[in-house]
Amino acid sequence: MSKYRILIDSTTYLPKEVIEDNHIKVVSLMVSTDDGQSFKEVDISREYIIDKRNQGAKFKTSQPAPGTFLKAYQEMFETGTEKIFYIGLSKGLSGTYQAAKLARDMLDNPQDVHCFDTNQAAYGNEMLTYYLIDLIKQDLDAKEIIDKMDEAIASVHLLFTVENLFSLVKGGRLTVAKALIGSVLRVKPIVQTNNGKLELYQSKRTYKKVYDVMISDIQAAYDDNKEMYITVTHTYSKDRAEKLKEIIEETFPKAKVRFTDLLGPVLTIHVGNKGFGIAWFTVTK
Repeated sequence: MSKYRILIDSTTYLPKEVIEDNHIKVVSLMVSTDDGQSFKEVDISREYIIDKRNQGAKFKTSQPAPGTFLKAYQEMFETGTEKIFYIGLSKGLSGTYQAAKLARDMLDNPQDVHCFDTNQAAYGNEMLTYYLIDLIKQDLDAKEIIDKMDEAIASVHLLFTVENLFSLVKGGRLTVAKALIGSVLRVKPIVQTNNGKLELYQSKRTYKKVYDVMISDIQAAYDDNKEMYITVTHTYSKDRAEKLKEIIEETFPKAKVRFTDLLGPVLTIHVGNKGFGIAWFTVTK
């Protein structure tokens, strides 16, 4: 086992085998129902959320307590870990990041935990975690890893489109007025992360124009002197996401492209049942 280990929260949706193979520890957010039931996110599925919501159930989500993070840190150090790198949900969307930092400061050795302020969520953090895994495998020292991660984080962009925006409104992530733009006017909304928060970026009439916006934004960030990492994701929108991936691979043949359909309960609650998106970053070769 590496002397460096990764801690994520449950909204960084990695395959089980990736978590196990890389000895990654997961701290779970909580999901509660309007009838008083409460679950760890890791113990339920997005299908459960969708099924129950179709039956009229309403859900809320909550961050892990600092004590949960503290226990996770302590367990990791007890196994011989020398340095912990934490990647988690943007502080603009949740108090999870602050809970992780508060727990770190409770340790006798807080300098041995580094909390990355990614300003991202879900597949944005998934993409960064894969990069962090690669850096650890290169046997770099902690400062080199942090410097390279900070460079990646500084260039991350995330865009997605959904069938409607009202799930984001219910979760307090967008205003009703902005949701109406996407729903009443029957256009395709494109949402982005900006300073760790979600905002309506553009609205287009067709999915082709949505693709055009995404490709144009990637093109603006492209640099032949840098490596580009791109993640394409979807939830129940496989055909459209695969088309987007095809366009990306044709347009940016040198980019490292990953395709995923992992979206867990917490993000399903806030984003909705159907959509697709991309995230990307560039780093010095």
